[in-house]
Amino acid sequence: MKIIFKRTTPNYRNILSTQEIMLYLTITLLIVSAVSAGYYFTLGADYGIKAVLMIAVSLISAYLCEAAYFYMLKEKDILKAVNRSFPYVTAILFALILPIGTPYYVVISGSLFSILIGKLIFGGFGQNIFNPALIGRVFVMMSYGDKLTAVLPSKAVDSVSGATPTTMLSGTGWSGNVGVSLTNLYIGFYKGSIGETFALLIIILGIFLAIKKVLDWRLPVFYIGTSFIITFITALVHGLSPFGFALVQIGIGGLIFGGVFMLTDPVTSPSSPYGKIIFAIGAAFFTMLLRYRSNMPEGVLYSILIMNMLTPMIDRYTISPTNENENRKKIYVIGLIGISALLITLFWRGA
Repeated sequence: MKIIFKRTTPNYRNILSTQEIMLYLTITLLIVSAVSAGYYFTLGADYGIKAVLMIAVSLISAYLCEAAYFYMLKEKDILKAVNRSFPYVTAILFALILPIGTPYYVVISGSLFSILIGKLIFGGFGQNIFNPALIGRVFVMMSYGDKLTAVLPSKAVDSVSGATPTTMLSGTGWSGNVGVSLTNLYIGFYKGSIGETFALLIIILGIFLAIKKVLDWRLPVFYIGTSFIITFITALVHGLSPFGFALVQIGIGGLIFGGVFMLTDPVTSPSSPYGKIIFAIGAAFFTMLLRYRSNMPEGVLYSILIMNMLTPMIDRYTISPTNENENRKKIYVIGLIGISALLITLFWRGA
C-alpha cells in the first residue's frame, strides 16, 4: 500500500510567485519584530537586546541546519538550495512565539527542531504537514517548559516580572481581571511571547497580506470571528459581559498572531475555500476547548496542529470541481459555528 500526502507550494493557484509571497510575509514579520524590539527596549536595554538576539540566534541556527542538510544531500550549490527553502520565515516565526526569558540554548534547540523535524524530514519546503515553527514551539515547551518565562532570569522579581494576562485570567476561572487595560491588550504593551502581543498591528498587517493575496482572508476572519462568537455566547449564558469578555479572549494568548501568521500557511491548510472555512472554525473550537478545559490556557498552538492533521481529510471531502450546493455549505458553516459555541458554553467551567 502506498500512502501519499500530496502537498501544495505557497504559490499554488496564486498570481504571486513563491518568492513574492515570502517577501511580503517576511516584511510583515520584520515589522512585528522591530516593534517588539522597540517595546522591549522601553523596559530596558537588556530586554531589547535579548529580543533582537533571540531572533538572530534563531535565524543563524535555521540557516546552519539547512546548510548541513543540503551538504549531506551533496547539493552542488548549497547557498542556492538554502535560499529556495526560505528558512528565515520559520526562524523568525519561531522566535516571535517565544517569551523574552527563553535562554539562547533553548532558542537554538527549538529552531533546529523546527527546521529539521518540522520541515526537512518531510522532504523540505512545501512538503511538511505541520507548521514547522509550531512544531519547534511544542518541542521547547515539552523539553524546557520551566525556562519559557516572560521575564529575564536576572529580573525575576522586578516590576516587569509576573504572570502573563492569559495565565492570570486562567487562574481566576476566566472571569477575573486580566491585569491589562483593553487598549494596552491590543496595542501590545504587556508580557507574553515577544511577537504575539501586538494584536492591532498584526490585524493591520493581516489585512495588507490579504489585499496582496499572500494569505486567504477566510482563514483569519473565520478563525477570529468564530472565536469571538463562541466566547460572546459563552459569556452571555454565564452572566458575564459578553462583548468585553469576547474582546479579551481574542486579544490574549497569541490568537490573532496565530490566525494571521500560522493558520494561513498554504502548505498545511486546505486547498478549497470551503475547506479553509471549516479548517478555521475547527481551529477556533479547539482553541477555546483547550483554553478552558486543559492545562494549556493559550490553546492556539495545539489547535492549529490538530487541524493540520485534519487537512488531508478536509481536502478530501471539500474539494469539488463545481460550485454546486453553495446554500447547503452556508448552512453547514452556520451549523458548525453554532455547535461549537454550544459545546464550549456547556464545557466552560465543567458545566
